[in-house]
Amino acid sequence: MVLKPKQRNIAYRCPECGTTILGLVGKFALSANMLRLKCSCDKSSNLDINVTNDGKIRLSVPCLFCKQNHNYVVSEPVFFDRDLFLLNCPYTGMDIAFIGDEEKINTELKRTEEEIARLMASFEAEELSDIQPEEMREDEILPDPAVYDTLRFVLKDLEAEGRVKCLCQNGSYDLRFTDEGVEAYCERCGGSYLFRATTPAIAEEYLDIDELKLK
Repeated sequence: MVLKPKQRNIAYRCPECGTTILGLVGKFALSANMLRLKCSCDKSSNLDINVTNDGKIRLSVPCLFCKQNHNYVVSEPVFFDRDLFLLNCPYTGMDIAFIGDEEKINTELKRTEEEIARLMASFEAEELSDIQPEEMREDEILPDPAVYDTLRFVLKDLEAEGRVKCLCQNGSYDLRFTDEGVEAYCERCGGSYLFRATTPAIAEEYLDIDELKLK
């Protein structure tokens, strides 16, 4: 019997022209090379995917809202086995990359398209570029993105193994920045846990935790 290699659909929106870019990632191809999804517009944004030395999957995703790439690390089971997995902008909370089954990705793309339309209407913006920063200086990027990158990996890795606990016991978990650090929270019951991490070194100390309890 010939086994079909694992494949995963992935999509993002180009921050330059707004076009949705769809791709298919194969496990065998990814293990051998860095893969790149690229928009065909003049400014050519691209989403890069590669495998780290310890077997995790690193993604560099163009952000529709910041016009900067955000970096994420996820485990292989999360990337290839989830029906749907979303990556969001750490500063706006808006979803910018969609990984999973094609049908579910299309549903999320439609939902987020409606969110973007409401956001533009609230700012009375005629074009997407009207709500994007013209240029972001280093001092305008809030916390170190490496902190978010590490803590998102911690949260999603624990979630994949069923080791995130919250009040509703059936949560949907994400991260947000606060004045005190980075907060993990449940979108359903509102339970939260504050990572008091302001530097990558402090964030890496959380890599050894066995369970996360949101209260």
